[in-house]
Amino acid sequence: MSTESKSESRRDVRNTVNKIREDLTHASKDLASAGKTWAESTTKFVREVSPKVATTIDESLAKASETFNKTMSQIDSQTKPQQVKLLTSYRSFLSKQVDMIEKRLKKIKE
Repeated sequence: MSTESKSESRRDVRNTVNKIREDLTHASKDLASAGKTWAESTTKFVREVSPKVATTIDESLAKASETFNKTMSQIDSQTKPQQVKLLTSYRSFLSKQVDMIEKRLKKIKE
């Protein structure tokens, strides 16, 4: 290989390396910008949605508490054998709900 050909090859390699370096720099900046944008939009979403979700949960718990109290009052008005049957059924119902909650928590924590 001639000296001129080697010099030309080196220049081509140098140009290619410089081009790759520039492309990597641009890609790195784009990734950093995208990450920052994603973080900002996620933070904004959480700030906006979180209070609504908390309010919904609070309202649902209040309604569930009301329902529980009404159910227990209705059960209290029954005969003792009927109370036993109703309370056993109600406990089973609530146990199934607790199981569903436990499964969801386990799934979320995985």
